[in-house]
Amino acid sequence: MAAETTATPPAAASPAPAPAPRQRLSGFEQIDARVKELTSSQAELLERIQKLKQEVQNWRSNVETQVKTCQNELQGLNKGLNTEVEQLKTELKEIRAGIQEEKDNLSTHFTNSDQSNDERKQALQTQDQLLKVATDEEQTAMQA
Repeated sequence: MAAETTATPPAAASPAPAPAPRQRLSGFEQIDARVKELTSSQAELLERIQKLKQEVQNWRSNVETQVKTCQNELQGLNKGLNTEVEQLKTELKEIRAGIQEEKDNLSTHFTNSDQSNDERKQALQTQDQLLKVATDEEQTAMQA
């Protein structure tokens, strides 16, 4: 019976399945290596994403600064243009007023000239009449 106990021990048969767990371990090692690779790849991607996000934030900040600068410049130009337009409007009003004044002065001058001419004509007529009367009186006095 002792021979049966030596030949029957299942421990001798169990060394054969032992290489299978090593194969499983090497499979796990491959999976573990792949997980580590994916994890490092994920870390690299996250780092890239963070860098890109920072670049986008910097770019956006620069664009906002440029936009504000341009808006300020445009506001300044707009104010300057509005001031110039108001000055031009004032100058045009002054010019129009001056032209109207000159026009009125010319009208008054022509009216006065016409009146003056009429008065001169009347004065000349009066003088002619007086001369005629005086001449007639002289002629009458000479005849008498």
